Amino acid sequence: MLKPKTKRTVSLAIALVFLFTVIAPMGAFAADNDYTKYRSTYTYVTADDDVDAGTATVEYDGDFSVAGVTYIQAKLTLPDGVEFSKTPKAENVAANKFAEVNTSGLKPLGSGNYFVKANSSSITLKGEYISDTAWKNFSVNFNFEDQLMPLDIDSDFTGNVDATIEVWGLKGDSIAWTESDDVTIAKVAGSEDVMVSAKSPKIVSKGSGKKGAEIKVYETKPGSLNNKEQEYVVYDILTSGVTFDESTIKDKDSIQAVSFKSGVNDLDYDDDHEQVTLKVNEKSSIFPGDIVFTPYFKVDPKVTGDVKIRVSSEDKDGHSTNTISKTTVTVATVGDAKAKIDKLEDNDTVAYSGQITELDVSMKIETEDGNDFKDGDMMTFELNKGKFVKTDELNIDNNNCEIELYDSEKAFYVSFNDKAGSDFTVDNFYIQLDNDTEPGDITLTISGDYGDLDEATIGVAAAPFTLKADKNPIMTEALNQAAGDITVNEAADGALQEGSVLVFEIPSGIELNGKPKLDVVSGNFDGDITVIDDSMIALEVTDESSDPSEFKITNINYDTGRLALNGDVEVKAYIIDPDVLINESDDNTYKVPTSISDKIDDYDDTGVIATVANATCGSDDLVTATFKVGDEGVAVINGRTLVQVNTLCDVLGLQKSWDEATKTAYFVQNGKVVAFPMGENAVYINGTKIAVDQGGKIIDNYTYASLRGIQMAFGGELEWDDATKTATFNFNK
Repeated sequence: MLKPKTKRTVSLAIALVFLFTVIAPMGAFAADNDYTKYRSTYTYVTADDDVDAGTATVEYDGDFSVAGVTYIQAKLTLPDGVEFSKTPKAENVAANKFAEVNTSGLKPLGSGNYFVKANSSSITLKGEYISDTAWKNFSVNFNFEDQLMPLDIDSDFTGNVDATIEVWGLKGDSIAWTESDDVTIAKVAGSEDVMVSAKSPKIVSKGSGKKGAEIKVYETKPGSLNNKEQEYVVYDILTSGVTFDESTIKDKDSIQAVSFKSGVNDLDYDDDHEQVTLKVNEKSSIFPGDIVFTPYFKVDPKVTGDVKIRVSSEDKDGHSTNTISKTTVTVATVGDAKAKIDKLEDNDTVAYSGQITELDVSMKIETEDGNDFKDGDMMTFELNKGKFVKTDELNIDNNNCEIELYDSEKAFYVSFNDKAGSDFTVDNFYIQLDNDTEPGDITLTISGDYGDLDEATIGVAAAPFTLKADKNPIMTEALNQAAGDITVNEAADGALQEGSVLVFEIPSGIELNGKPKLDVVSGNFDGDITVIDDSMIALEVTDESSDPSEFKITNINYDTGRLALNGDVEVKAYIIDPDVLINESDDNTYKVPTSISDKIDDYDDTGVIATVANATCGSDDLVTATFKVGDEGVAVINGRTLVQVNTLCDVLGLQKSWDEATKTAYFVQNGKVVAFPMGENAVYINGTKIAVDQGGKIIDNYTYASLRGIQMAFGGELEWDDATKTATFNFNK
């Protein structure tokens, strides 16, 4: 059995080079020569400094047979008006930060390096050709994405950024052959107000419900897509035998619009479903808008090759508006090689938030036609939740396949050599979930050279416990006040793993007084409590339960300071797993923390599983009053809660007076005078008029004032419970 490489980190450049090789991003471009072929991906950019672009690749195309070649040299040159933000250096190539050389056909010149020279507009790489190997192939990848090799583009530059790649086959110092070609790595927006791009073309099979790459129509300035003349975005399928699948598109919610005031209308189809139109309801104003359309289509059995869609704009009569220059994008490739999930077993293991779980799942992948996987092909497996840990345990049963992790261990890919056969099985998944992981299925999205496979469920994420507590009233600036007990209910036996630490974090301004106690109500859970910095209760699990347990944290006493906030004391609860590795320093060495204090200090998961309030903090002057609709002296008018003036003053401790001539109720507190004239939708604070949606009112000969008006004038916290029709007012006298 082949075990994967056990690196904790995977170079970002390696991951990106892989992704851009296997799944070409938007705007893929390719050209061929006699011995070599050239590929690139491009992005739409604006002329600026430190600009990301796409990728450029040159590789052996299978016909190379010139005898005696000892070295291969490749040079990439940028066009006039474009330079590297920083001149590339040898050590960056060696670290695979922006360039990678296929080592099956070339080996470095020395010290593990292919770098020859570079200046502000070109970079040259060279390697020794391995002529005695059966592979005799090579590739050189240049990566301009994610600030790996950013560009400075002159402000007056428009159009394509076409880099020239020159390749030499050398016999010693003499040239055996040379080839070159231009590849597009970026397109500069220039004067176009609306641009079109597409993501990586999908590999699809024949049939219905096939998903293509997202097509993005985006403005370079707001208001460019104008709806005054009922302007439409039009998508035409140009590939014979392919039609839009209307039912699947509607089911998948395929349209996303950003910055358009009222979004966009649903797609309209022509009779043969080879064209759809999309109306923009209202133009964008402050920010440029964009529309993302994910096409789903039906592919006839005889279709092969690329699925192409043309994007344009028309008015209501079907005449071109030229707002969108007609742009053709490739959204899919109909391929013959497909893979499928043959077996998926034991995929119902529950993984709990904040902890590491071994999933019992086993997954067998095989080709649909029974043919072998091809040498150099790859498949990607991406998690929707958590990340892979204990990666040396991740196992594949085929010695001719290799596993490598990428994307911060949230994904891995499997690559094949020429003896990989037609199937492989992957198992031994260890998953670490963050504390704030949402419950639900843990899935792998599988894609790559063998199409998009069905999403595979490999486990279920769940919270390991629930919390409840009584809220005891406590005061600010007071010592040793009893808070409510916190009750913990395990979701299942062993949900809290032995050695894990359950942390209850107290909010700032409040400190623990003394050490709380553990009281097991049911089950056989056991643990030790430690108080950390008077602000955390750390419960280390010493005996994992064999039955779902209920236990309480009791004897919780608080000291409150001046900074303690009035209101509920919300306690945060999260877990630190005993097996989580902590990054100890910048050199990527790791340690397993030993003490509970170290575990808490070093842990970098900031999420929480649950919160619970076990106290309510207030001061001597704090009043909490409830007013329920239907009780005497309480009414609701225009959606506002009104209370009799006498009741308000008695409960809230306000001074009051009444002016019969003007029918005005006055409230006074700490020198502030607030007037409620009856029948006027306004309050007057120290003579300044403030409009409100409901002012004072006389009901059955009693004067009423609104709680919202009192809050506006004197402050406080006002909450409304619609279920019970009750207003709760926290007010400082």
